[in-house]
Amino acid sequence: MDIQTGDKLEELIDRYTVEVLPTLSYSAQNNYRQSLRRLRPTMGSNPVAVIVPRLVYQYMDEVQRRKSMHLANQDLKVLNRVLDFAVRWGVIDRHPIKGLVKAYGKRDGLRKGRDRYVEDWELAAWQTVATRQQRAFAAIILLTGIRKSDCLRLMENHVGENTLTVQVAKTGNSIDFVLTDALRAAIAEARSCKPKLSLYLLPNRRGRCYVNEDGLTQTWDGRWRATMDKALEATDLEHAFTQHDLRAKVGSDAENDARAQELLDHTSVAVTRQHYRRKRQAIKPVK
Repeated sequence: MDIQTGDKLEELIDRYTVEVLPTLSYSAQNNYRQSLRRLRPTMGSNPVAVIVPRLVYQYMDEVQRRKSMHLANQDLKVLNRVLDFAVRWGVIDRHPIKGLVKAYGKRDGLRKGRDRYVEDWELAAWQTVATRQQRAFAAIILLTGIRKSDCLRLMENHVGENTLTVQVAKTGNSIDFVLTDALRAAIAEARSCKPKLSLYLLPNRRGRCYVNEDGLTQTWDGRWRATMDKALEATDLEHAFTQHDLRAKVGSDAENDARAQELLDHTSVAVTRQHYRRKRQAIKPVK
């Protein structure tokens, strides 16, 4: 059914929800949908022509007061996406706020993003209580830097003679990794500890993928938390780390920003530098 788009923001949001939102990843859909639910009742009745920076700043200040700066920034990001498509659909000639409205930053009191860096000894401590499958999972991520869900979706037919092909769910792209000796060993370990014959490299007890139809990994995540709790109790590990922190360790341990960006498959080196280069670097003096 063709959607007739008027000049009001709520009509643009409806069309965006139908045509664009389903093309995003599951997690992105959830985040965007929450922002759209906040934007629609508060700003939706406004014609796009009256959505000026002053109005958007008023909205963001209210969201920040009632919710948080992070949610206000998320709503600004989603509003910008909707207005981008309004230009594309011919509803407006130009984006009314692009480059004119700034997101909350650290100077405004925005809480600092996660900067947990996993030391080698912490990883070794966790490995003493982790299952073989968890260790194989961690080894593959630490060698390639791929995302958790992409790692859990790896199948036997992704392993070629000389390369490992990873399908990136977030972008729809595929990445080929050279099968080094270390990566071959990690894959061999994953195969040897399968709980059941399966086409997946890291299957659950039934031989199926840990990632469900909605893109969630509750069973895998629950077992990860249990192992981490055990590590905190039985080893010298003092602070828990997440599966995402392993990906950040790959970015942090890379020799430079460009290499980290390549491994993490980022379109911008700025994103890599801001969120994934967590290891403190000593600055060399002039002399």
